[in-house]
Amino acid sequence: MARFDSILYTHADGWAHEPADCLADLHLDDIIGVIAPRENDDVHTYFYTWACDIDEVHYRHEIFQDLSNPNTHRLVQAFVDDINEMRRQLRQSAILFHPLQRRGWLLHAMATYYRAVIRFDEELAGAQLRSRGLLRLRDYLQDYRHSEQFVQFMTDTASVYTDVTSIRYTVHINGLHVDVDRYQEQPDYSQQVAHLFERFRRDGGHDYRARVPDYADMNHVEEQILDRVALLHPEPFGKLAAHCDRYGARIDATLDRFSREIRFYLTYLEFTQRYTRAGIQFSYPVMSEQFASIHADNAFDLALAVKRKQDDNPLVCNSFELTEHERILIVTGPNQGGKTTLARIVGQLFYLAALGCPVPASHASLMLPDRIFTHFERQESVASLHGKLDDELVRIHDILAHATGRSVIVMNESFSSTALADAVQISTDVLQRIIDIGCLAVYVSFLDELTRLHPACVSMVGDVDPHDPSVRTFHFSRRPADGLAYANALAEKYGLTPETLSRRLTR
Repeated sequence: MARFDSILYTHADGWAHEPADCLADLHLDDIIGVIAPRENDDVHTYFYTWACDIDEVHYRHEIFQDLSNPNTHRLVQAFVDDINEMRRQLRQSAILFHPLQRRGWLLHAMATYYRAVIRFDEELAGAQLRSRGLLRLRDYLQDYRHSEQFVQFMTDTASVYTDVTSIRYTVHINGLHVDVDRYQEQPDYSQQVAHLFERFRRDGGHDYRARVPDYADMNHVEEQILDRVALLHPEPFGKLAAHCDRYGARIDATLDRFSREIRFYLTYLEFTQRYTRAGIQFSYPVMSEQFASIHADNAFDLALAVKRKQDDNPLVCNSFELTEHERILIVTGPNQGGKTTLARIVGQLFYLAALGCPVPASHASLMLPDRIFTHFERQESVASLHGKLDDELVRIHDILAHATGRSVIVMNESFSSTALADAVQISTDVLQRIIDIGCLAVYVSFLDELTRLHPACVSMVGDVDPHDPSVRTFHFSRRPADGLAYANALAEKYGLTPETLSRRLTR
């Protein structure tokens, strides 16, 4: 039989788990919660492991691209739906009290399963596939479907299903007395009555029929009727019992795993289609093992996109680029001008790229990171033995101790709790260490001096409306920081606005 292990991984050692700090700071936990809600199934767990080598990323890109074909997407989704229905039937069978009813639900689950396998094999055989994952699955599925074990299971299930579902019986109710007997070609009075009153039918009339809930559980009368039907037809019910004992809740482990793992792709594509239909672009990034030319065009914050989708506000996209010796984006600009959002965009791009997913940008060329570190401002904790600055220094020391030339560090207004001169000195030391390591970093700051620290640093400045500097555009340009566009923001931050000074002087 052809070998097929996983639609997510080519080998288990090619993946690593990402710590939660990065997810919270980049709002990736919120994004994953929207893509794959935890209450539905365990799909969300697949969004916490990411690739350690480029081939794993390419493996997923290929599958995403195959599933972007509507026909392929439809037939894969249909198989997943069939398997989910089979699981629902198995769960229902497991909680029912009456043994004959349990076996009936189990038989339905078996029939649902083998029909799903046959239909999926036939449709997948005619699909236009290019991905290694789905091509290997197709080969495996063809071998499995024609294997002796599956053919025997299918034949036995179909035979028992036909025998059981072809049983006919009559129920005679006389007051509180119920008789169950064999069906012997007695006339069907319900059809005769329906035919008799057909002449009086008027379309569009009110339907006075009561809606009776169809519960899976049987009441005591239904249970006794089923018992007597089994006594009247011992042979098919005997075959049903033997069949259930022989096969049980059977599903091929490989197909079971596939039906769960493929949800990673289906849920992410469903999520992205909400935005592509509105003209927002996702793309497959060009990935490199080591630092090369890094850039992204028209990138946007997915968490913000989710929020803007709900309130129908326009989404602002930004682009960035690092070439040759450049390693660090120094992001400056007015307060509330989108600096933190830009930092999150960069972190999200690298994280989603490491998952092998299309990224929120029209085009991107990225490095496959070994880790993504974030250093965002934290609320000072009373329980901590350190002050706020001490805590920040401890955290950045730990990050720099573990970072490598393939790491990504996202820092957001770090060391703002100290004096300006100290903040400049500490930030300079940290950036110099990052430059020595050779990793990629984004540093959000109010400190213009940092943009001129080293040729590895690239200045990204938040733009404002040229006619009204107080109006933020949330767009960033690659240009030297001059501080003029956000002087008011700086004055407000440090309590130096005319209004604040006037209040102080009049006290």
